[in-house]
Formats: sequence, C-alpha cells, structure tokens
Amino acid sequence: MRKRLRELPSEDELKTIYAIPHDANKWKDHKIRCDMTVTMGMHLPMTSTDRIADLSCGNGYIATSLATLHACTAILGDFAPGYEFTGPIERTIDEIADVDLFVCSETVEHLDNPDEVLKKIRMKSAMLLLSTPIARWDDSNREHLWAWDISSVRIMLLEAGWNPLFHTALMLADAGYYYDYQIWACT
Repeated sequence: MRKRLRELPSEDELKTIYAIPHDANKWKDHKIRCDMTVTMGMHLPMTSTDRIADLSCGNGYIATSLATLHACTAILGDFAPGYEFTGPIERTIDEIADVDLFVCSETVEHLDNPDEVLKKIRMKSAMLLLSTPIARWDDSNREHLWAWDISSVRIMLLEAGWNPLFHTALMLADAGYYYDYQIWACT
C-alpha cells in the first residue's frame, strides 16, 4: 500500500523547513538507522576510485562514513545551504556527474514525485542505498508527503529500474520509537 499524506509545501515553506541541514544525531532512532545504512553499504562492491553521492545528506554522516570505509570520494549536497550542491534533489541530481553509489536516506517520503527522482538517480548511479519509514499512515511530520509499506517501495524501486539486492526492516516502534524503517541496497 502507498498513501499520499499531504501536498508539497510552497517554495518559501520548503526554504523555512530545510533552512539548516538535518542532523540525525538529534534522535536515537535516526542514529540507529544511519548506522545500519552504513553497515549495509559496507557490503557493496566498492573500490577506491568510486564516487558516492548524497544530495540530501543532512550532516553527511552516511556518505562520508562509507567514503572513509571504502577509501573513496563523497559528493555531498542538501536542500539546505552549506554544500557544493544546494537545493532540491530534483535539480541537483542533474548537476552531478555519474557516481557509483547514491545514498537516498529518508528522502523519498519528502518528494512530490519520488518515482521520477528514483529514475533520475538510476540514470546517474550504478548502486543505491535507500531508507524510508515503513507504513506510517498517520505520520504527523509535515515534511513527509508519502507513506508506504515494504512491498510498495520494492515495486517503486523495480519500476525505476533498480534491482533490489537486499533490504532490512528496523522495527524500532516496538522499542518506543516513532518510526520503523526499511533500508534497501540496489544495483
């Protein structure tokens, strides 16, 4: 199942919402998710000549950690100012050269057209690491435009041209956190 939660905020509202890069260290469940995403990324076939892009990187933790572990280069960007690539991912994806791995962590649920963005990423990257909440149908976070279950994300990835290699579900809500997460590694 897939559900549109709300419409895209105006450009001025987006600039207010994303005025500063997101810092996953503020919430323990986000830190757990980021660490699990890095762990999954450690198992992808990467070399020192590879390039990792994250254009919704927040504090850059996932991409920089993976770049350090694989001894390769990270390309960072965010909607919030402060990075070489600044602005909506729908635009900044067109500004980068091809990469070997694209990190899309807690991003697609924020996008007006996540299907189109996943297709654009597919044209730029050989591999994808993606995370998004699982089935949060009553999500009150005004930044989240979409909710979906695991099956719907798999279909979305396949339709965008991705081949899911492996995924995991972090069932953190049972431990008192607000979100459960799904993390996907694709080629």
